[in-house]
Amino acid sequence: MNHSNDHHSIPFGGSVYRLISCLLLAALPFIAVTAGPVRYVTDNLSIPMRTGTTLQHKILKMLPSGVAVEVLEANNDNTRVKAQGAEGWVLTRFLENIPPARIRLDQAEQKVATLELENTRLKTEIKGVGEHRSQTESNYQKLQEDNQHLRANLNTLRQTAANVIDIAKQNDELKKRLIELERIRQALQQQNAVLQDRTARDWFMIGAAVAIAAMVVSLLTPKMIRWRRRSQWDTL
Repeated sequence: MNHSNDHHSIPFGGSVYRLISCLLLAALPFIAVTAGPVRYVTDNLSIPMRTGTTLQHKILKMLPSGVAVEVLEANNDNTRVKAQGAEGWVLTRFLENIPPARIRLDQAEQKVATLELENTRLKTEIKGVGEHRSQTESNYQKLQEDNQHLRANLNTLRQTAANVIDIAKQNDELKKRLIELERIRQALQQQNAVLQDRTARDWFMIGAAVAIAAMVVSLLTPKMIRWRRRSQWDTL
């Protein structure tokens, strides 16, 4: 089979190959293998993976640009690789040590997009932290003001408590003084009652004495008159 026959063995045209390459690239993740060296299909085209090193060997599949392959065996012109679950031979000149520029660009764009998202997230977090800090400072200021008010109220309460204690002491003293005064009042009332009784008796005695004196005088007056008359008669 010659080169022309090999082209007849490919059922699709270049545009179909490109479409298939794009579909495979979108549907299958890049496989970073570690069992052997990794190479990347050049970004110019999709390359065939064959069962052997000649153009007469059967094409196993078309490897799209940018796909990672594991190198199993290599010579000057051909390299046996493993990719996408199959093993086969590809032309060495179509393999590169680094991903194609298009892939690197996509990766860089993805990384930039990721960094931009991370940057946005960090800005949002910083804004939230700033707002939280402002709220915290406001709360701290309010707490300080509340603390000052509480201190003032505490001092007032302490002063009030001291006044209450003084007032309580004064009340106790006043109660004691009131009890003493009440005792004195009761004693004075008793003395006054005794004096009133004594005064009443004294006045009664005085009245009785006056009455007796008046009676005596009334009884003695006629006799004295008669005695005086008798004396006058005797002197004549």
